[in-house]
Amino acid sequence: MPGELDLRSLGIGLGIVVFLYLSLLLYAFFFAGSTLEQLESKLASHKIMLISAEETQSAALLGDTEGDNEAPQEDPAPEGALIKSPLSGLVEETDYGKLPIVRSHDRMTSFQAYKRPFPAIPQGKTPVAILVTDIGLSPKNAKIALELLPPEVSFLLSPYAQSPETWRELARRKGHESWLNIPVENKNIRYTDPGPAALLIREDMETAKGKLYWSMARTTGYAGLASFNDESFLMAQKPFRGVFKEGLERGLAYLELNPAAKDYLQGVALNAGMPYLQAEQWIYRAQGENSFDRFEQVARQKGYALGIVPPWPQTMKMLELWTKTLEGRGMTLVPVSATAELQKGDTITPVSVRSPEQIQPHALDSADHVEPERAPHTPAGTIR
Repeated sequence: MPGELDLRSLGIGLGIVVFLYLSLLLYAFFFAGSTLEQLESKLASHKIMLISAEETQSAALLGDTEGDNEAPQEDPAPEGALIKSPLSGLVEETDYGKLPIVRSHDRMTSFQAYKRPFPAIPQGKTPVAILVTDIGLSPKNAKIALELLPPEVSFLLSPYAQSPETWRELARRKGHESWLNIPVENKNIRYTDPGPAALLIREDMETAKGKLYWSMARTTGYAGLASFNDESFLMAQKPFRGVFKEGLERGLAYLELNPAAKDYLQGVALNAGMPYLQAEQWIYRAQGENSFDRFEQVARQKGYALGIVPPWPQTMKMLELWTKTLEGRGMTLVPVSATAELQKGDTITPVSVRSPEQIQPHALDSADHVEPERAPHTPAGTIR
C-alpha cells in the first residue's frame, strides 16, 4: 500500500508540472508580442549618457554639478564675460545639429552678435590682434590659455575637440571671442593629417558641404570660419568657393590663416556681405623668424597686424609675458574681429551693450605649426 500511495503522489506532481509548463507556453504564444513592446518602451525611456574622461574634465571646469532631482545650478557670469550663445533666431535645427543663420527680423549675424566689443584705441597706440589655434584638442593646453591670456586674445576652436561647446562657453565666460577652424587639404597633407572632416580637392561639392556642416554644427557662438589655404585651392576652386559660400552666407566672417595665401575666398566673403580677414604672421618664438619681434615690425609698418599663435604651453607663456609689455611698446591688444574695421581705416569706438537681444558688435608653408608630440586627430563623432 505505501508503494501505491507514492506512485499516486508522483503522478499528481508530474501532472501539476506539465500543466504549469503548458500554461507558460500558451501565455508566451499569445502575449509575448505585447510584453516585449512594454519592455522596450520602458527601456527606451531611460537614456544612458556616455561621457569620456576629457568631457568629464571639461564639464568640471564649467562647474556642472547635478543633484538627484535638481537641475544643475550655473554660476553667475563673471564681470567681462560675453553674452551666452546661441542667441534666439541665430541658429536653425538641421540634420547635422544647430547651424548659424542670419536673424530674420533684424538681419543680425553671428559675426555681429558674437564678436568681442572693445574700447576705443588709445591715441598713438598700434592695434595688434592674436588668435590662439586648436583650442579644445588638448584640454591641458586650453586650460593654460584660459588661465594665462587676457580676454582680448581670440580663440580658434577645433571641430575635433571632444567638447567644443564647453570650451567655447568657457572662453566666452572669460571674455574671449571664438572662431571655428575648417580643415582643408593643402600641400602639407603628407605631413599633417587634416582629419576626416577636412575638405578635399577631389571630392564633390555635396560631400564637402556635408563635412563643412558637420564641423559648423559642433558648437555655436563663433564669429566666423577660418582655414589654411595654399595653391592646392586652385585645383578645387569651384567646389571650395561654393562650399564656403554656403557657410559665410549664414552670417559668418572669414579668416585666412595662411599669410602667404592669395585672396582665394575674399570675393566669396564680400559677396556674402561679410568681412574677409587674413593673418599677417604665425608666431612661435620671441626673436628671429616667426617671432613677436617680427610681428611688431609688421604691425608698425602696416598700422595694425593679426598674428596666429599655436596653443603650446611654452608659446602661451611667451604670449602672456608679451601682452604685459605692449603698453610700453606703444601697442594695444584688440580682438581678431577688430581687424575687419581696421583694414577699412575706420575709427573704432566703444560699444554700449544694452541687452543680449540688442547687442551690436556687443596651417603654414611648413609643418612647424604642428606640435610634434600631438597625436593624430580623433573626431568625437561620426561625420554624416
